[in-house]
Amino acid sequence: MMFRLNVPTKRGSVLNGVLFRPREKKNTDTVMIAITGIHGNFYSNPFYYNIGDTLNSANYDFIYAQTNDAFGQIETFNVNTKEKEIIGS
Repeated sequence: MMFRLNVPTKRGSVLNGVLFRPREKKNTDTVMIAITGIHGNFYSNPFYYNIGDTLNSANYDFIYAQTNDAFGQIETFNVNTKEKEIIGS
């Protein structure tokens, strides 16, 4: 099962990710976290579905998340300043 994550940073930018969690378990002993590198495209890289499903079948949680400069430049909303901002590289 996949859950969307939206995590505000200390400076207010919101980073996106997903949590793959086995349907039958509410929590696990092990979580694998993968974070995109510079210019990694979080939204168009399908490999994380395969990894998430594979890890879930072994009862592991999997989190896949973006960094500030994950792909190009995008307009986002800063939850601290309540203003639009551009993040990315």
